[in-house]
Amino acid sequence: MLAIITNRRYNEGMAEKRKKAGKPPKNDPDDIKSIQAKIDAYFDKCRDDEEHPTWCGLALALGYATRQTLWENATAGNKISLPIKIAMLRVEESYEKGLRSPAPVGCIFALKNRGWTDKAEEEKQDNKLEVIISDRRKR
Repeated sequence: MLAIITNRRYNEGMAEKRKKAGKPPKNDPDDIKSIQAKIDAYFDKCRDDEEHPTWCGLALALGYATRQTLWENATAGNKISLPIKIAMLRVEESYEKGLRSPAPVGCIFALKNRGWTDKAEEEKQDNKLEVIISDRRKR
């Protein structure tokens, strides 16, 4: 009986340690002002340096090590998700504007990786062909 109580105490203590284990998030999920300041600083830097914003650049500016972390935080459903989504949309807008440039291949590639498609749409018309067969033989 004593062993069971000891194990239970040990397991409860481990559960508390597991809650605290791991690296804390890079950005506080509830701190909208902080994340927005980082986003604004990134886009200001892009404007000042006359560079186009990128998803990797945005991820690095927010302190993330991968683009995947950027996507995960955008879809996490916490308070900082909306500013991140809007920032990602601003990057996508930059690529969309690049489609009008003389060489839009890089922009097309980037947008296709975000789910855009370039399917040619064909208009289907109802072209009717009437065939009239007549019998000209005399009877």
